[in-house]
Amino acid sequence: MASINVNCPCGNQFVTEEPTADSGFIVECPTCGARLRIKPPGIPRKQFKKATAPSATDRVAGRIKKYEMVSGILWLIIGTVQLVLVWAAAAGVWNIINAIMRLHSVKNIYAGNPAVVSWYDQRRNWLIAFAIVNLVLGGVIGVFLVAFDWWMRDYVLRNRTVFEGVLSQSA
Repeated sequence: MASINVNCPCGNQFVTEEPTADSGFIVECPTCGARLRIKPPGIPRKQFKKATAPSATDRVAGRIKKYEMVSGILWLIIGTVQLVLVWAAAAGVWNIINAIMRLHSVKNIYAGNPAVVSWYDQRRNWLIAFAIVNLVLGGVIGVFLVAFDWWMRDYVLRNRTVFEGVLSQSA
């Protein structure tokens, strides 16, 4: 097997063996530990693309990550608007805190992380509380976003095998 030169975004330059399709064409930087996908010379582009295409579980996890990011941003916007409207300030603070927590949690959403399912499973009571707070203090718009979050929770629980790796009943 041939050696190749790799330039890591951390600034480290290192020499390693050409990655194979079995490894997903991934090499690891010895300095920072970053996993880098490298197309070795001589590998047809089609073969590289097929070997590095995300799996079905990675696509589901990516979709959930995207939905969570969108939800967090929308909660942040709603909370900010509610803060501006003084009568809805209490709901605004509540929603901004929720948004920040969600945006921080996005990095933990990936296939094979069983904590994702329990986090969403335990959100039922939080979602009910958010719906009540937004209905009573913040107006109806927050209730629509709670409905989206409830749908997201159900989507995660229906796809729990992506994170847990075993078949189990959804809540």
